[in-house]
Amino acid sequence: MDIYFDGHCDTLSKAFDENKDLKSKDFDFNISNLDLNIPRIQTLATFVNPRFENGFKRAKNIIDYYYNINDDIILIKNKNNLNDVLEDRKIGVILSIENGKAIENDLNNIDVFFDKGIRMMGITWNDDNFIGCGCYTKADNGLTDFGIKYIKKLEDKNIIIDVSHCSEQTFWDTYRNTNKIIVATHSCCYGICRNKRNLKDKQIKAIASRGGIIGICFSNIFLNEFGKADVKDLVNHIDYIINLVGEDYVGLGSDFDGLENEHKLKDINNVSKILLLEDALIKKNYTRKRINKIMGLNWIRVFRNII
Repeated sequence: MDIYFDGHCDTLSKAFDENKDLKSKDFDFNISNLDLNIPRIQTLATFVNPRFENGFKRAKNIIDYYYNINDDIILIKNKNNLNDVLEDRKIGVILSIENGKAIENDLNNIDVFFDKGIRMMGITWNDDNFIGCGCYTKADNGLTDFGIKYIKKLEDKNIIIDVSHCSEQTFWDTYRNTNKIIVATHSCCYGICRNKRNLKDKQIKAIASRGGIIGICFSNIFLNEFGKADVKDLVNHIDYIINLVGEDYVGLGSDFDGLENEHKLKDINNVSKILLLEDALIKKNYTRKRINKIMGLNWIRVFRNII
């Protein structure tokens, strides 16, 4: 592969909680194990668990922590930063927010996060919030009136909208209230594994129709219904999306450091094993061009079109 781009991991949030940096090999994603002579880009999510009373304070603290541990990584805020990573074969980082609770009912906080480098934001986590319903909702009412304003604000700021973790109605309300690219940073296919976190065929087609992307999550409970998974299951979901909408709309969304140990893949359980996926795709007779799209170029296209 000529590029590596992962659309989602929770390492930054975990590093903040444990007061460690991104070189620590205690983490599933770490820059010490990302020793490849190619451009490498990792989206680092600021995860706001609903249990935190003040989501804004939680998010701001995590983002500020990044600036203390960035370790000569290029923070990608614009196309020039992205080009620097690609041309110089550097490690780049994109900052995102997982769970719109981070703004705590104040749309002006989106401006604060944008100024701090956030370039992608989610809507919900598993549970409902003041923006909309999560995937484990008990009454799927979709986006709230405030949630529609939230989507419009993200659109105006050119912040990429992430629909992973959304309920089905929240997904469709989001789709109808923006004309821009939407992505699912770490989701899998309901057609293979009937988990509420996974996307149904119509949703995958809707994301593709906007030029978006689905980052395949490395969680075994989203990959099959047997509780154990490996690289072959990742390839099955990649195949499924390609057969459904084409090779331009699928990528990686590992969720490294966001998975419980029992939910990790048997083989690719940290970033040092990522070449196993390339090997599996080669065995499927995927062309080098297609492999590069899956391993990073599709994500690059999305970010070039928005940031």
